[in-house]
Amino acid sequence: MSKSTNVFFYVLVVMVLNVSLAISKESGRNICLLQDPPNQCGEFCLTALMPLIDHIAKHQDQWKTCDNVKLNETQAKLERIEGQQTAIKIQIENQETSLKESWKKIISEGFQVSREKMEVQLQARQMKMEGKLSAIQETLTSIKMSLETLKLNTRKTIPSKFEQIGSRYFYIEDNQKQNWTSAITTCNQMGGQLATIQNEREFNAISGKLLPNISYMLGINDLAKKGVFISESSGKNAPFLKWKPGEPNYAHPDQRCVTMHNGGMWVDGCTAFHNFICQADE
Repeated sequence: MSKSTNVFFYVLVVMVLNVSLAISKESGRNICLLQDPPNQCGEFCLTALMPLIDHIAKHQDQWKTCDNVKLNETQAKLERIEGQQTAIKIQIENQETSLKESWKKIISEGFQVSREKMEVQLQARQMKMEGKLSAIQETLTSIKMSLETLKLNTRKTIPSKFEQIGSRYFYIEDNQKQNWTSAITTCNQMGGQLATIQNEREFNAISGKLLPNISYMLGINDLAKKGVFISESSGKNAPFLKWKPGEPNYAHPDQRCVTMHNGGMWVDGCTAFHNFICQADE
């Protein structure tokens, strides 16, 4: 029995007792005051309450059915609410998924736009740099051409009697012999300097022009420091030396100047007289 039914039952009991007392007063009957209700209220109470008990028994199933109906209705409402909650949850999840996809698309599109913009900027900068490099290259080419023109315009006129041997011009004195200082003076008067060989190719080319068994004075010496051979024309170390076997051999103190002889070089006296070779350039 539900709580509401119990309350209703107690109310009815009170009402029945009150009505019974009222009827007894009106009929002039004496009222039975109960001194010991559990023992005294027996048949009388049962007789008074029987109609009420029958009424409750008669309607108990109806009340139970009503309670079940209300319970079913409440359960149905709860199920509808849960269904609505589930539907709302699904909608929220769908919206979250949609929003995530939208954000991904927006971010992807934004990144693509940014990348394309950066590529355009990089291309523009590259073109600008290429333009600058091209301008610099043109300037360098112009400077190079100007230098070549200046070099051609300022190039010394090749003195007479000098001939091209290899890539340079030389004068080979085969008849007149002079010492170191006289040979330097003669070459200067001709418009050149006492020669310094640059490399082996040049050495071989000049050797092919020389008379056999004749020494030719060169512009190379170690007068400043023994064993350190300096070019007279440049004041720097001689760029090429090709010694004969056993050379340099200092037989006497004056042998500090270099000469060419039969395809090799040796040291000889600077005061001794030799044929000599002049070069046209410095």
